[in-house]
Amino acid sequence: MRSVALLSHRFGNIGHNFMALGAEAVAREAFGEDVRIAHFEQHHPFSVYPEGHWTRWIDKLRHDRLMWLRRRLAREDVYQKMWAQTQPLEFDLAVACGGPNLVSGAAATPQMRLLMHHFNGAFAFRGTPVLDAAVGSGFPLERIPERLSPEDEAFYKTSTGITRAITVREHDACRLYGTIGVEAPVIPCIAIGSGRFFQRFRDEADRSGTPRDERPIIINFQAKGSNTDWDQGVDPAAWMDLVRGVVADLRADGQRVELLCHSLYERKLARQLAPDLPIHFPQTEEEYGHIIANAKVGFVSRIHAGVALAGIGVPSLVVGNDTRIGTTAEMGLPSYFTKKLDRDTVVAEIRRLVSSADAERERLLALRESVIKRYAEVFATCAENQS
Repeated sequence: MRSVALLSHRFGNIGHNFMALGAEAVAREAFGEDVRIAHFEQHHPFSVYPEGHWTRWIDKLRHDRLMWLRRRLAREDVYQKMWAQTQPLEFDLAVACGGPNLVSGAAATPQMRLLMHHFNGAFAFRGTPVLDAAVGSGFPLERIPERLSPEDEAFYKTSTGITRAITVREHDACRLYGTIGVEAPVIPCIAIGSGRFFQRFRDEADRSGTPRDERPIIINFQAKGSNTDWDQGVDPAAWMDLVRGVVADLRADGQRVELLCHSLYERKLARQLAPDLPIHFPQTEEEYGHIIANAKVGFVSRIHAGVALAGIGVPSLVVGNDTRIGTTAEMGLPSYFTKKLDRDTVVAEIRRLVSSADAERERLLALRESVIKRYAEVFATCAENQS
């Protein structure tokens, strides 16, 4: 029986879970249904140490506490000596699948050093091959760098030196890794594999007999069309007015509209946006599955809301303010800079998705399966090359 450690982020915004769900599907495709999967939380980098080890209590604190100690533990001369104190970490493969880890200023951030050097490096030290899968970039769309700073280049060279292989989920990440001599093939985001988990909910919805043309358009709304506008001048009031107008146009078309939230703050915004519409704030993956199962199309700003919908064959219009939208563009989904959108364009794109929903369903389901198989080949190759 093969064993895989999945290094991911699985609390907070529920969309984070979808990377792990996708990686689980890939592990089963690569190694069989009986593969043993162990989850390690990336935001708890000291979970590689045994219970009772003095570092474990640091994981219980907010990440901005005890920064002097985190800086020390992020030093190469310190963590390399500490690795001998970790758990055995005996796995055939460790897969890091944490998302947009290619960012500016990583070298100066202790949490990034703890994650990508101390934490990932512990598995490599113990002889477990490390695959960094579906890495994305996070740069404002008006300030995408030609290359990283010298400090960040050195940081990522160290990071990639720890891994057996790396894949990226969009072309800006591929290009930037190329500037430091790292080969990082583009494969669409592994989270689309979460569709295998969510598919049973979609199948139940199909069996319910509700005609597809009566199903709702799902909207995920954030104040600036993303977590932040990266100081690019997105006007939150204008964005809310635009989306409110889109909702009115869709309802005038006879479309049902429902709102999907990934956080308490998004639920608050949803109530301001359209208090008379159904508002969903799922707390579990199962609840999420039941909600998206009935979707006709999506209009989302949470990247992994769009990816999860794609995984069950539902297309979305995706908006954002940074290079993460390359993730959904790579899947062939319309992906726009929030600042460059207008009401007519949004409505036209959603109407186009509605009219092509059946064809998109077939395309996206085929894409899901091909992506899972591509990742499975990478998983198997990395595990076979274990030294």
